[in-house]
Amino acid sequence: MFKSDFVEKNTKIFIIFIVTVFLIFAIGSSLTNRPQVDDAMFANAAYNLAEHGFFGTTMLGKEITGELRIDQRTYWVMPLFLLQTSAFFKVLGFDIFSMRLVSVFWGLILLWSFYQIGLKLSTKKEIAILAMSFVGFDYLVLDTASGGRMDLMSASLSFLSLAIYLVIREKNLMWAIFLSQLSVTLSGLTHPNGIIAFFAMIFVTLFLDYKKLKWKHIIVAITPYLIGGLAYGSYILQDFEDFRAQITANAMMSGRMGGTSSPLTSFLREFTEKYPHAFGLGMNSGGHSGPIYLKSLILLGYIIGFFSLILIKPLRENRNYWILLVWVAIQFVIMSLLDGQKQTYYLIHVIPLYCACLAIFVYWLWEKSVLPKWIIILGCVGFFGLQLGGMALRIKQNTNGNFYKPVIAYLQDNTKNDETIMGGPELGFGLRYSDKLIGDPTMGMMSGKRAKFIVYDSAIEISWRESEKFNPEFYEYLPKLLKEYDVVYENPAYKIYSRR
Repeated sequence: MFKSDFVEKNTKIFIIFIVTVFLIFAIGSSLTNRPQVDDAMFANAAYNLAEHGFFGTTMLGKEITGELRIDQRTYWVMPLFLLQTSAFFKVLGFDIFSMRLVSVFWGLILLWSFYQIGLKLSTKKEIAILAMSFVGFDYLVLDTASGGRMDLMSASLSFLSLAIYLVIREKNLMWAIFLSQLSVTLSGLTHPNGIIAFFAMIFVTLFLDYKKLKWKHIIVAITPYLIGGLAYGSYILQDFEDFRAQITANAMMSGRMGGTSSPLTSFLREFTEKYPHAFGLGMNSGGHSGPIYLKSLILLGYIIGFFSLILIKPLRENRNYWILLVWVAIQFVIMSLLDGQKQTYYLIHVIPLYCACLAIFVYWLWEKSVLPKWIIILGCVGFFGLQLGGMALRIKQNTNGNFYKPVIAYLQDNTKNDETIMGGPELGFGLRYSDKLIGDPTMGMMSGKRAKFIVYDSAIEISWRESEKFNPEFYEYLPKLLKEYDVVYENPAYKIYSRR
């Protein structure tokens, strides 16, 4: 399995195989997983830019946005992912698959980055191939790579900064600093979580090359931030007051920044909420089924891999591996403080690091013959199979074709010209952001509007349950509203209510 000459001669075959498997599952999931709320929210501004030439988010009514000019300019999220998505819409046409191809592309960048990270930190192609495999076959990575959020793009740019630095630093430190910091800048312009790479790359640069640094290197490091700041700042200055209002509203929504008020509690919630939910100890999402508790075995593998770098002396004494450990620690502190909602999709900023740790541990087991080689092979096959099997099951369930598209067809066939629909923003893909679709997360509580149809799914159910703490008025309002309606269509993911 890990004979050096065999790996050396067949490296390209291994890489092609890993990339092929990754693309099969990522594209398969992109085509079959139903659109999600965030997919449509982020697609709206990109769609408007591609189709109508302006960068506004128009699917939220004034009763929700108030005085915000969000329908003219989108400031509530960072722009880079939306701009790339708009370009994909322009070239490939508007649909959910075009949007998700952006994430598939950045998934490939993530694979390349971790091949290089594994190679440069260990100097062994075997570890590089293993790291690339663990990343490419990971369920959460494949899930994120087949979604319409910006998290994978931001994370891939973050890890690309490390890969670039490790590859170039010995040849040209100046270029290594500039390009790695440029990648960090782009990550931050994609999502604020790019701040993880900002602090991590400061550590990496000082850790590896402190004695070589001069003032000219600091100036070079600052340059990408000045360029990015000037470009984004020129857009902000078009309407600074609305920028401030949109960013503040998004940051304060539903306890998003709650971790700063109680750091210890937020730290503990990483273990009691985020990780259990991500690794099968929570509930299935709407329309999905299966033994998701088996995903907890994946988490166990990552825990073993991470702590092996701390507890096993030869691994602990390899200073290069400290980079992985410190990056994980930086990520954990920042996410504990800034992610008050404990969203699982932010784990894309740390899961690849766990994969690299596990790759190092598995190679050590093999090289030192700690376990019979057949057990190590069987363990890796089972680990990969568990994750790819879970993704294959999800693809087979085809929630897009079996649940989402029938809902869209029902609405198109039964909604009259003067009738409206309330539901999640994801309906915008099927209805092409029609004027009939009212994007109102309060379901008319603030506006007093009543739609002919309400489309109810697990996302609305979760939002309603969370409102008991953050919006008690809505928690009482929604059940009363639904008493005015009858269920006229239902499948495992959706219910359509029609007003009497």
